[in-house]
Order: sequence, then C-alpha cells, then structure tokens
Amino acid sequence: MSQGRVRPAPRWSAFWLQVGMAVWLGCAVLACAAAGCGGGLKYTVDDAVLDTVPAGERANVRQAQEQLDGAQAEARAAENDLGGLAQDTAAAAGEKEAARLEIEKAIADQEGARASRDENQTNTATHNRDVADLGLKATQAKLAWLDKKRDWLKQNRSAAEAHVEEAKARLELEKARVARQKGLTPGKDLHLSDYESQWQRKNADWESEKRDAAGQEQQTRSKEKQWRELEARYRKTHGNTQGTMR
Repeated sequence: MSQGRVRPAPRWSAFWLQVGMAVWLGCAVLACAAAGCGGGLKYTVDDAVLDTVPAGERANVRQAQEQLDGAQAEARAAENDLGGLAQDTAAAAGEKEAARLEIEKAIADQEGARASRDENQTNTATHNRDVADLGLKATQAKLAWLDKKRDWLKQNRSAAEAHVEEAKARLELEKARVARQKGLTPGKDLHLSDYESQWQRKNADWESEKRDAAGQEQQTRSKEKQWRELEARYRKTHGNTQGTMR
C-alpha cells in the first residue's frame, strides 16, 4: 500500500494573499483621503481659480491668509517652548541631586555632633538637616511643576496645531465664497455649506483644544506657586544658616 503524501500549498497562494492585502490597504487609504482623515481638509479651492478676481474683492481671503500665517507662527513658537523645557528639567534634576547630597552631608554632621555631645554643635547640625530637607522638598516641587508644565506645553502645541487647521479651513471658506459669488467653479459644483461645515468642525476642535490648554495652564500655575513658596522658605531659612547649602 502506498503512503499518501501531503501536497505543498502552491507558491502563488502567498503571492496573491500579499496582493490582496495591498489592494485592501490602498482602498482604505483612498477612502480615508476622501473622508478627510488625518486632520486634512476635504474641501479646498485652487488658488488659480481666483487669479482673475481683483485684489480689492479678495480682502477677506487676504485676511484669512494673514490669520493662517499668524497661527503657523504660534505653532512654531509652541514647539520651541516645549523643546526649551528639556534644558530646564535637566537643570532641576541636577539641583535635586545636589540637595540629596546636602542631606547626606547634614546627616553625617548630625551624627558627628551627637557623638561629640556638644549641645551647640548638635543644635546647629539639626538645623542644617532641617534646611537640607526643605531644600530637597523645594527641588522636588520644582520638578513636579516642570512635569506639569510639560503637559501644558504639549496641550498648548496641540491647540496651536488645531488653530492652524481652523485657519486653513477659514481660508478655504473665504476662497469658496469669492468663487461662488463670481461664479468661478469650473469643472465641479461648489456647495458653500460644505466649506462652512468644514470650518465649523475645525473651529470646534480648536476651541476644545484651547479649553484643555487653559485647564492645564491653571494646574501648572498652581504647581509653580507651590514650588516658589517652598523655594522662598528654603532661601529664607538657608540665609540664617552658616555654611554653604544649595
């Protein structure tokens, strides 16, 4: 009796599976583009359409472009603010490490003072330890403030990016209004309501991002206040302490 053999799957099966996946992904990308996915604009007007319109009749378009330029400048500034925070955080981490070392030194001094049984030396060492502890708390509060500030600046960047999208939608709306008024819609129908709805959605997104940024800013200010109060207490106490602290 001959033994049956398992026939290998044809090589072309894997090939056509890959082709099918590629086609499916391509269709998904096209569908997403048609639906306006990824934060882009679905409805736009080619700038060339308005070339024949006198500049005086495109004042709103010019103003919308200026608003877009301003929004893009805000986005760049928000990105720069976030990037500059890393240096401040690194410096604060260094301050925390220095404060930790001061505590270790204060503990050693405190133990030495106790061993000497000198009351004045013991009192001074105890005071220095309290000051060192306060200094560490101040550096921890500073890092907590900077962490919250990072969250705020990230949200502020998101709000700035949303503003750019809103300004783009506003620009396309103003161009569509001029084109509609002048009857400049070659090759396709122009429904002004589509542009208005597009801008309204982008404006609502921007307003939502701004509210979130405002909430993050308020929390950041609270953390900053806590740090500054601790820092002021530390500096005042440190000023009455002999020796070098932070």
